[in-house]
Amino acid sequence: MAVDAAASVDIRGALARLRRSTGLPVAFGGLVESGRSRMRISELNGTATESLSRLAVTAGNGLGGKAVALARPCAVTDYSVSRQITHEYDAAVAAEGLRSVLAVPVVVRRRVRGVLYGALRTAQPLGDRTLTAAVEAARDVEQSLVVRDEVRVLLEAARPE
Repeated sequence: MAVDAAASVDIRGALARLRRSTGLPVAFGGLVESGRSRMRISELNGTATESLSRLAVTAGNGLGGKAVALARPCAVTDYSVSRQITHEYDAAVAAEGLRSVLAVPVVVRRRVRGVLYGALRTAQPLGDRTLTAAVEAARDVEQSLVVRDEVRVLLEAARPE
C-alpha cells in the first residue's frame, strides 16, 4: 500500500472517530501535497454533497489554510461571515451547508502533513470537548505517520547498495 493511500485510510478512520466522539454531523480532511504549500481534501464523512471533494486548500486561505499556516487548531462559529479567515472556499462550504467549522492540523516533526475538519450545519460555538476530541484524532494520524516514516527510513537503510 502506498504511503498516501495508507495515510488516507488513517484519516478516514480518524474522521469516523471524530464524528462518533463529538456528535458532529460532518467531518472531512486530507493531506498536504508533498513539496507544496497546499492540502487537498480527499476524505469526506457525513457530507451531503461532493462540493468539498478534491478541494485544494492553499496555506493561509480559508480555515484549513489558516490551520496549515499557523500549525495549530482554528475554529469559526459562522464560516461565511467570519472575519478571522479569507473566503476563497465559501461556495464549496455553503453548498454543503456548513456554518460552525473547526480545522486541526496533523503535525509531524513540526511540519503540517494534513488537516482534519469537523463541522455543524448551525452557527454555534464548538466547545472544548469537541476541540479536544479533534486534536486527539489528529494525534492518532500523526502517530501513524511517524511510524510509517520510521519504517520507510529503516527499509531504505536496509536496502543493499
